Amino acid sequence: MLPFARILFFMLPSVALFSNLMAFAVGEDVAAVFQRAKDGAPLRYVALGGSITQSGKGWIGPWLQQQFPASDVSVVNSGMSATGSELGVFRLERDVIAHQPDLVVLEFCVNDAGLSDEDAIRNMESLIVRLRSLPHPPAIIVLEAAAKGGVNLKRHRKVARHYHLLEVDLQEAVEHELEKTGADWSQFFGDNVHPNAAGNTLYAEVIIDTLEPYLDQPEAVFSDDLPKPLSPKSLLLDGRMVPLTSYSYVDGWSTQNSLPKWWNRFFNGVLYSNTPGAVLTIPFRGTHVGLYAAMDTSYGSFYANVDGGAPAHIFTNTRGGYLYKTLAQDLSAQEHRLTVVLPNESDPETRMNGPIHLGYLLLAGESHADRSLAEQGGYDPKCCLVCNLKRWR
Repeated sequence: MLPFARILFFMLPSVALFSNLMAFAVGEDVAAVFQRAKDGAPLRYVALGGSITQSGKGWIGPWLQQQFPASDVSVVNSGMSATGSELGVFRLERDVIAHQPDLVVLEFCVNDAGLSDEDAIRNMESLIVRLRSLPHPPAIIVLEAAAKGGVNLKRHRKVARHYHLLEVDLQEAVEHELEKTGADWSQFFGDNVHPNAAGNTLYAEVIIDTLEPYLDQPEAVFSDDLPKPLSPKSLLLDGRMVPLTSYSYVDGWSTQNSLPKWWNRFFNGVLYSNTPGAVLTIPFRGTHVGLYAAMDTSYGSFYANVDGGAPAHIFTNTRGGYLYKTLAQDLSAQEHRLTVVLPNESDPETRMNGPIHLGYLLLAGESHADRSLAEQGGYDPKCCLVCNLKRWR
Protein backbone atom coordinates (compact mmCIF):
# COMPACT_ATOMS: atom_id res chain seq x y z
CA MET A 1 0.00 0.00 0.00
CA LEU A 2 2.80 2.39 0.86
CA PRO A 3 5.82 2.04 -1.43
CA PHE A 4 6.65 5.67 -0.66
CA ALA A 5 8.02 4.83 2.78
CA ARG A 6 10.48 2.39 1.26
CA ILE A 7 11.49 4.99 -1.33
CA LEU A 8 11.99 7.48 1.53
CA PHE A 9 14.27 5.02 3.31
CA PHE A 10 16.57 4.61 0.32
CA MET A 11 16.68 8.37 -0.19
CA LEU A 12 18.15 8.91 3.27
CA PRO A 13 21.92 9.35 3.43
CA SER A 14 23.20 5.83 4.04
CA VAL A 15 26.49 6.56 5.74
CA ALA A 16 27.91 9.63 7.47
CA LEU A 17 30.76 10.42 9.80
CA PHE A 18 29.59 10.61 13.39
CA SER A 19 31.64 13.22 15.23
CA ASN A 20 34.32 12.72 12.55
CA LEU A 21 35.50 9.67 14.49
CA MET A 22 33.70 6.64 13.08
CA ALA A 23 31.20 5.57 10.47
CA PHE A 24 27.62 5.88 11.68
CA ALA A 25 24.80 4.98 9.32
CA VAL A 26 21.34 6.45 9.69
CA GLY A 27 19.15 3.99 11.58
CA GLU A 28 21.96 1.85 12.97
CA ASP A 29 20.92 2.80 16.50
CA VAL A 30 17.45 1.42 15.70
CA ALA A 31 18.95 -1.76 14.22
CA ALA A 32 21.01 -2.28 17.37
CA VAL A 33 17.89 -2.09 19.56
CA PHE A 34 16.08 -4.53 17.30
CA GLN A 35 18.93 -7.05 17.40
CA ARG A 36 19.07 -6.95 21.20
CA ALA A 37 15.30 -7.46 21.35
CA LYS A 38 15.57 -10.45 19.01
CA ASP A 39 18.06 -11.95 21.45
CA GLY A 40 15.53 -11.56 24.26
CA ALA A 41 16.60 -8.26 25.81
CA PRO A 42 13.75 -6.04 27.04
CA LEU A 43 12.62 -3.28 24.69
CA ARG A 44 11.19 -0.16 26.30
CA TYR A 45 9.55 2.13 23.75
CA VAL A 46 8.48 5.69 24.60
CA ALA A 47 6.69 8.12 22.27
CA LEU A 48 7.05 11.79 23.25
CA GLY A 49 4.93 14.40 21.51
CA GLY A 50 1.72 16.40 21.50
CA SER A 51 -1.90 15.47 20.90
CA ILE A 52 -1.00 13.71 17.64
CA THR A 53 1.12 11.24 19.60
CA GLN A 54 -1.42 11.09 22.40
CA SER A 55 -4.22 10.04 20.07
CA GLY A 56 -1.98 7.71 18.07
CA LYS A 57 -0.99 5.74 21.19
CA GLY A 58 2.57 5.45 19.93
CA TRP A 59 1.43 3.72 16.70
CA ILE A 60 3.96 0.88 16.63
CA GLY A 61 3.58 -0.80 20.04
CA PRO A 62 1.62 -3.86 18.79
CA TRP A 63 4.00 -4.25 15.86
CA LEU A 64 7.04 -4.23 18.15
CA GLN A 65 5.45 -6.84 20.38
CA GLN A 66 4.70 -9.00 17.36
CA GLN A 67 8.21 -8.69 15.94
CA PHE A 68 10.02 -9.55 19.16
CA PRO A 69 8.15 -12.35 20.96
CA ALA A 70 11.24 -13.24 23.00
CA SER A 71 11.49 -9.71 24.37
CA ASP A 72 9.55 -8.02 27.14
CA VAL A 73 8.27 -5.09 25.05
CA SER A 74 6.76 -2.22 27.02
CA VAL A 75 5.08 0.80 25.43
CA VAL A 76 4.70 4.23 27.05
CA ASN A 77 2.61 6.86 25.28
CA SER A 78 3.92 10.20 26.55
CA GLY A 79 1.87 12.24 24.11
CA MET A 80 0.42 15.35 25.74
CA SER A 81 -2.04 17.49 23.84
CA ALA A 82 -1.27 21.14 23.06
CA THR A 83 2.42 20.86 23.96
CA GLY A 84 5.58 21.24 21.94
CA SER A 85 9.32 20.98 22.45
CA GLU A 86 9.30 24.08 24.67
CA LEU A 87 7.65 22.00 27.39
CA GLY A 88 9.29 18.81 26.11
CA VAL A 89 12.73 19.84 27.39
CA PHE A 90 11.23 19.93 30.90
CA ARG A 91 9.06 16.82 30.45
CA LEU A 92 11.91 14.63 29.24
CA GLU A 93 13.09 13.49 32.69
CA ARG A 94 9.62 12.61 34.00
CA ASP A 95 7.96 11.34 30.85
CA VAL A 96 10.82 9.59 29.02
CA ILE A 97 14.07 9.10 30.95
CA ALA A 98 12.28 7.75 34.02
CA HIS A 99 11.14 4.79 31.89
CA GLN A 100 14.74 3.86 30.90
CA PRO A 101 13.88 3.81 27.19
CA ASP A 102 15.57 1.76 24.47
CA LEU A 103 13.65 3.40 21.62
CA VAL A 104 12.22 6.93 21.59
CA VAL A 105 10.04 8.73 19.05
CA LEU A 106 9.99 12.55 19.11
CA GLU A 107 6.97 14.25 17.50
CA PHE A 108 6.84 18.04 17.85
CA CYS A 109 6.89 19.49 14.31
CA VAL A 110 3.25 20.58 14.25
CA ASN A 111 3.12 22.06 17.74
CA ASP A 112 6.44 23.85 17.24
CA ALA A 113 4.99 25.89 14.37
CA GLY A 114 4.86 29.04 16.52
CA LEU A 115 8.48 28.83 17.67
CA SER A 116 11.35 30.71 16.11
CA ASP A 117 13.86 28.64 14.15
CA GLU A 118 16.40 29.26 16.89
CA ASP A 119 14.14 27.93 19.64
CA ALA A 120 12.85 24.97 17.63
CA ILE A 121 16.40 23.86 16.84
CA ARG A 122 17.66 24.49 20.36
CA ASN A 123 14.83 22.55 21.98
CA MET A 124 14.99 19.57 19.65
CA GLU A 125 18.76 19.44 19.91
CA SER A 126 18.51 19.58 23.70
CA LEU A 127 16.17 16.58 23.70
CA ILE A 128 18.42 14.54 21.41
CA VAL A 129 21.72 15.35 23.11
CA ARG A 130 20.31 14.64 26.56
CA LEU A 131 18.99 11.27 25.43
CA ARG A 132 22.24 10.43 23.62
CA SER A 133 24.18 11.33 26.78
CA LEU A 134 22.40 8.80 29.00
CA PRO A 135 24.37 5.82 30.37
CA HIS A 136 22.37 3.60 28.00
CA PRO A 137 21.33 5.93 25.16
CA PRO A 138 18.17 4.94 23.32
CA ALA A 139 17.69 4.84 19.59
CA ILE A 140 15.85 7.98 18.46
CA ILE A 141 13.36 8.50 15.64
CA VAL A 142 12.28 12.01 14.63
CA LEU A 143 8.66 11.93 13.50
CA GLU A 144 7.56 14.77 11.23
CA ALA A 145 3.76 14.77 11.37
CA ALA A 146 1.57 16.24 8.65
CA ALA A 147 -0.59 19.37 8.52
CA LYS A 148 -3.04 20.52 5.87
CA GLY A 149 -1.20 23.06 3.76
CA GLY A 150 2.19 21.81 4.95
CA VAL A 151 4.31 21.87 8.08
CA ASN A 152 7.65 23.51 8.80
CA LEU A 153 9.81 20.42 9.26
CA LYS A 154 13.09 21.97 8.13
CA ARG A 155 14.23 22.87 11.66
CA HIS A 156 13.71 19.39 13.14
CA ARG A 157 15.07 17.76 10.00
CA LYS A 158 18.24 19.82 10.26
CA VAL A 159 18.81 18.56 13.80
CA ALA A 160 17.93 14.96 12.95
CA ARG A 161 20.41 14.88 10.08
CA HIS A 162 23.10 16.59 12.15
CA TYR A 163 22.90 13.68 14.59
CA HIS A 164 22.31 11.07 11.84
CA LEU A 165 18.93 10.01 13.19
CA LEU A 166 16.18 8.23 11.34
CA GLU A 167 13.33 10.53 10.23
CA VAL A 168 9.80 9.66 9.15
CA ASP A 169 8.37 12.37 6.90
CA LEU A 170 4.62 11.87 7.33
CA GLN A 171 3.80 15.08 5.47
CA GLU A 172 5.25 13.77 2.23
CA ALA A 173 3.84 10.30 2.86
CA VAL A 174 0.31 11.67 3.33
CA GLU A 175 0.54 13.88 0.27
CA HIS A 176 1.79 10.90 -1.75
CA GLU A 177 -1.12 8.75 -0.54
CA LEU A 178 -3.72 11.45 -1.34
CA GLU A 179 -2.28 12.00 -4.81
CA LYS A 180 -2.10 8.27 -5.52
CA THR A 181 -5.63 7.43 -4.33
CA GLY A 182 -7.44 10.70 -5.05
CA ALA A 183 -8.74 10.67 -1.48
CA ASP A 184 -9.70 13.84 0.35
CA TRP A 185 -7.81 15.11 3.42
CA SER A 186 -10.89 14.41 5.56
CA GLN A 187 -10.58 10.70 4.88
CA PHE A 188 -7.56 10.58 7.17
CA PHE A 189 -7.91 13.68 9.38
CA GLY A 190 -10.57 15.11 11.66
CA ASP A 191 -9.19 18.63 11.22
CA ASN A 192 -6.05 20.25 9.83
CA VAL A 193 -3.58 18.18 11.87
CA HIS A 194 -5.23 15.43 13.93
CA PRO A 195 -5.46 12.00 12.29
CA ASN A 196 -8.71 10.08 12.66
CA ALA A 197 -8.71 6.27 13.01
CA ALA A 198 -7.82 5.81 9.35
CA GLY A 199 -5.13 8.47 9.61
CA ASN A 200 -3.51 6.82 12.62
CA THR A 201 -3.56 3.52 10.75
CA LEU A 202 -1.84 5.25 7.83
CA TYR A 203 0.74 6.78 10.17
CA ALA A 204 1.44 3.37 11.73
CA GLU A 205 1.89 1.77 8.31
CA VAL A 206 4.32 4.47 7.18
CA ILE A 207 6.38 4.22 10.37
CA ILE A 208 6.46 0.43 10.25
CA ASP A 209 7.36 0.42 6.57
CA THR A 210 10.29 2.72 7.38
CA LEU A 211 11.47 0.55 10.28
CA GLU A 212 11.23 -2.87 8.62
CA PRO A 213 14.57 -2.66 6.76
CA TYR A 214 16.35 -2.42 10.13
CA LEU A 215 14.97 -5.69 11.49
CA ASP A 216 17.75 -7.78 9.94
CA GLN A 217 20.70 -5.41 10.08
CA PRO A 218 23.64 -6.43 12.29
CA GLU A 219 24.18 -4.59 15.54
CA ALA A 220 26.57 -1.64 15.36
CA VAL A 221 28.98 -0.29 17.95
CA PHE A 222 28.52 3.41 18.62
CA SER A 223 30.82 6.14 19.81
CA ASP A 224 29.78 8.14 22.87
CA ASP A 225 31.04 11.31 21.20
CA LEU A 226 28.60 13.83 19.81
CA PRO A 227 29.06 16.42 17.07
CA LYS A 228 29.35 20.09 17.87
CA PRO A 229 25.88 21.51 18.63
CA LEU A 230 24.06 23.50 15.99
CA SER A 231 22.56 25.91 18.51
CA PRO A 232 24.72 28.95 19.34
CA LYS A 233 23.14 29.04 22.81
CA SER A 234 23.77 26.49 25.53
CA LEU A 235 21.53 23.43 25.33
CA LEU A 236 18.96 22.67 28.02
CA LEU A 237 20.22 19.31 29.25
CA ASP A 238 18.88 19.25 32.80
CA GLY A 239 15.29 20.46 32.41
CA ARG A 240 12.80 19.05 34.90
CA MET A 241 9.33 19.55 36.31
CA VAL A 242 9.45 20.22 40.05
CA PRO A 243 6.17 19.54 41.92
CA LEU A 244 5.03 22.57 43.90
CA THR A 245 2.83 20.75 46.42
CA SER A 246 5.61 20.96 49.04
CA TYR A 247 4.87 24.70 49.39
CA SER A 248 1.55 24.00 51.10
CA TYR A 249 3.06 25.28 54.38
CA VAL A 250 2.98 28.85 53.04
CA ASP A 251 0.10 30.98 54.38
CA GLY A 252 -2.78 31.09 51.91
CA TRP A 253 -1.69 27.96 50.03
CA SER A 254 -2.68 24.31 50.36
CA THR A 255 -2.41 21.01 48.50
CA GLN A 256 -5.06 19.33 46.39
CA ASN A 257 -4.22 15.74 45.56
CA SER A 258 -6.17 15.60 42.32
CA LEU A 259 -8.23 17.63 39.88
CA PRO A 260 -11.81 16.71 38.93
CA LYS A 261 -11.00 16.88 35.22
CA TRP A 262 -9.50 14.66 32.51
CA TRP A 263 -6.26 16.65 32.59
CA ASN A 264 -5.59 15.41 36.13
CA ARG A 265 -3.51 12.68 34.45
CA PHE A 266 -0.83 15.28 33.69
CA PHE A 267 -0.48 16.46 37.29
CA ASN A 268 0.78 14.98 40.53
CA GLY A 269 -1.46 17.06 42.76
CA VAL A 270 -1.50 20.86 42.72
CA LEU A 271 -0.67 23.79 44.96
CA TYR A 272 -3.94 25.64 45.52
CA SER A 273 -4.92 29.13 46.62
CA ASN A 274 -8.10 31.18 46.46
CA THR A 275 -6.93 33.97 48.77
CA PRO A 276 -6.73 37.46 47.21
CA GLY A 277 -3.27 38.89 47.75
CA ALA A 278 -1.68 35.52 48.62
CA VAL A 279 2.07 35.51 47.98
CA LEU A 280 4.34 32.59 47.11
CA THR A 281 8.12 32.98 46.78
CA ILE A 282 10.07 30.15 45.20
CA PRO A 283 13.89 30.22 45.30
CA PHE A 284 15.67 28.38 42.50
CA ARG A 285 19.06 27.99 40.85
CA GLY A 286 19.20 27.89 37.08
CA THR A 287 18.93 29.82 33.84
CA HIS A 288 15.37 28.95 32.74
CA VAL A 289 12.19 29.01 34.79
CA GLY A 290 8.49 28.70 34.13
CA LEU A 291 5.23 27.44 35.58
CA TYR A 292 2.83 24.69 34.60
CA ALA A 293 -0.72 25.25 35.87
CA ALA A 294 -4.22 23.84 35.53
CA MET A 295 -6.92 25.79 33.71
CA ASP A 296 -10.71 25.94 33.91
CA THR A 297 -13.27 28.64 33.20
CA SER A 298 -14.08 28.75 36.94
CA TYR A 299 -10.47 29.58 37.91
CA GLY A 300 -8.75 32.96 38.36
CA SER A 301 -5.48 34.70 37.52
CA PHE A 302 -2.12 35.41 39.12
CA TYR A 303 0.95 37.58 38.71
CA ALA A 304 4.44 36.12 38.43
CA ASN A 305 7.84 37.77 38.28
CA VAL A 306 11.50 36.82 38.54
CA ASP A 307 14.05 38.67 40.66
CA GLY A 308 11.77 41.62 41.33
CA GLY A 309 11.22 42.40 37.66
CA ALA A 310 8.03 43.44 35.90
CA PRO A 311 5.27 40.90 36.60
CA ALA A 312 3.41 38.87 34.00
CA HIS A 313 -0.36 38.61 34.49
CA ILE A 314 -1.44 35.05 33.77
CA PHE A 315 -5.09 34.03 33.40
CA THR A 316 -6.00 30.40 34.04
CA ASN A 317 -9.70 30.75 33.21
CA THR A 318 -9.80 31.23 29.45
CA ARG A 319 -10.41 27.52 28.74
CA GLY A 320 -10.05 24.09 30.28
CA GLY A 321 -6.81 22.11 30.40
CA TYR A 322 -3.41 23.45 31.37
CA LEU A 323 -0.87 26.09 30.48
CA TYR A 324 2.89 26.28 30.56
CA LYS A 325 4.54 29.67 30.71
CA THR A 326 8.25 30.42 30.41
CA LEU A 327 8.86 33.36 32.74
CA ALA A 328 12.58 33.87 32.20
CA GLN A 329 15.30 32.27 30.08
CA ASP A 330 19.04 32.60 29.66
CA LEU A 331 19.38 34.06 33.14
CA SER A 332 22.72 34.23 34.89
CA ALA A 333 23.62 30.79 36.28
CA GLN A 334 22.98 31.54 39.94
CA GLU A 335 20.30 31.80 42.62
CA HIS A 336 17.05 33.56 41.68
CA ARG A 337 13.61 34.25 43.12
CA LEU A 338 10.25 33.55 41.48
CA THR A 339 7.30 35.30 43.08
CA VAL A 340 3.63 34.46 42.51
CA VAL A 341 0.88 36.79 43.77
CA LEU A 342 -2.89 36.47 43.53
CA PRO A 343 -4.67 39.74 42.65
CA ASN A 344 -6.41 41.77 45.30
CA GLU A 345 -10.16 41.35 45.30
CA SER A 346 -11.72 43.18 42.36
CA ASP A 347 -14.87 43.49 40.27
CA PRO A 348 -16.06 39.96 39.33
CA GLU A 349 -16.48 41.05 35.72
CA THR A 350 -12.70 41.33 35.39
CA ARG A 351 -12.45 37.58 36.09
CA MET A 352 -9.17 38.23 37.90
CA ASN A 353 -10.15 36.47 41.11
CA GLY A 354 -10.66 32.76 41.55
CA PRO A 355 -8.76 29.63 42.56
CA ILE A 356 -5.25 28.98 41.26
CA HIS A 357 -3.86 25.47 40.77
CA LEU A 358 -0.08 25.38 40.25
CA GLY A 359 1.33 22.02 39.23
CA TYR A 360 5.04 22.33 38.53
CA LEU A 361 8.01 24.65 38.48
CA LEU A 362 9.74 24.30 35.10
CA LEU A 363 13.46 24.49 35.75
CA ALA A 364 16.61 24.17 33.64
CA GLY A 365 20.22 25.31 33.74
CA GLU A 366 20.87 24.42 37.37
CA SER A 367 23.80 22.10 36.67
CA HIS A 368 26.38 24.89 36.62
CA ALA A 369 24.58 27.50 38.72
CA ASP A 370 26.23 28.83 41.87
CA ARG A 371 24.64 29.89 45.16
CA SER A 372 25.07 33.64 44.79
CA LEU A 373 21.78 35.57 44.67
CA ALA A 374 21.04 37.53 41.51
CA GLU A 375 20.42 41.25 41.81
CA GLN A 376 16.82 41.90 42.79
CA GLY A 377 14.55 44.54 41.23
CA GLY A 378 12.10 46.83 42.95
CA TYR A 379 8.81 45.00 42.53
CA ASP A 380 7.36 44.37 46.00
CA PRO A 381 4.45 41.89 46.00
CA LYS A 382 3.34 43.11 49.44
CA CYS A 383 2.47 46.54 48.07
CA CYS A 384 -0.71 47.43 46.21
CA LEU A 385 -0.72 45.36 43.03
CA VAL A 386 -2.41 48.05 40.96
CA CYS A 387 0.19 50.61 41.97
CA ASN A 388 3.02 48.22 41.18
CA LEU A 389 1.60 47.41 37.76
CA LYS A 390 1.26 51.12 36.93
CA ARG A 391 4.85 51.58 38.00
CA TRP A 392 6.04 49.00 35.46
CA ARG A 393 4.04 50.21 32.49
